[in-house]
Amino acid sequence: MDKILQQFLAIAESGSFSRAAQLLSVTQPTLTFNIRKLEESLGVTLFKRTARGAILTPYGVTLFQNARVMRKLYDNTIDQIDRQRIQSELTISIGVGYTWWILFLRDWVFERRRIYPDAPVHVSVGNQLRCMDQLLAGEISMFLGHETPGMAAEFNTRFVPFGNARQGYFVRKGHPLLNEPKGFEDIRAYPMVVVGSPEERYERLFLRDRDTISSPRFRMEPNSFSSNSMSACVEYILKSEGVLRFTSVVAKELAEKGLHQVTLRDDQPERSARVGIYATHSTEHDPRLAALLEEIRALGASKLAAMGLDESEI
Repeated sequence: MDKILQQFLAIAESGSFSRAAQLLSVTQPTLTFNIRKLEESLGVTLFKRTARGAILTPYGVTLFQNARVMRKLYDNTIDQIDRQRIQSELTISIGVGYTWWILFLRDWVFERRRIYPDAPVHVSVGNQLRCMDQLLAGEISMFLGHETPGMAAEFNTRFVPFGNARQGYFVRKGHPLLNEPKGFEDIRAYPMVVVGSPEERYERLFLRDRDTISSPRFRMEPNSFSSNSMSACVEYILKSEGVLRFTSVVAKELAEKGLHQVTLRDDQPERSARVGIYATHSTEHDPRLAALLEEIRALGASKLAAMGLDESEI
């Protein structure tokens, strides 16, 4: 909004040249000079000086009423432009598995929402196949999860690791597998529960890898149960003999839901797998996305390090 109009409004609203000068942090002579210029350009007198201060003339009242509308329109325009800028520059669209969502990403999202309340945030919670499908389609900018060997190179994407995590096996209270340390053959005797989607439209991503397609990682086994809802899988476990194969770093959170981790025999430890962020190569050339990726990578590494999982094993 025009500076002299802003000064005019300040004088009209405060009723005094001196008070307006204090509010605007300018000298009174400057205000007097600028208002005189405004009056000369309009060809009318805007203020009448009295013992009670500066009083608007009829011409001044007309300008005051319309200038307030102009100020409101100007402020609204600036707000709209600012919101538009924030939406353009700070929009987040990210994929994540249940593990990393509850472990640290949700707190990061909530904090970011507090700082940038107008910035849109989209979080797609799903398994590796679904998130890769969305990444390739441009629906998300990146996603967090376990590394699937060969997947990044297969689809000309990159994987940025931030740590390692082991798989765990979780069952309901009183399950036979909780009696003593078990081996993998003992665990395989019970129905497997998988958080994810076995939909074939995601398996098309791996058509060039025959060995991967035939792997139980992507094919449902007899008597198994799967759902893209973690809540549904937990409910199934609590009412069945099923075994949930899931990241052990959230053992505490799963225990709060009534699931207990099976102890493996010393001779059969589960190997750790790298975890990190999948992204397209174009993120390296986008300063905003590159900074976002590094911020999340550092946060993930810090969280795993605090849990005693050494990033140097990557």
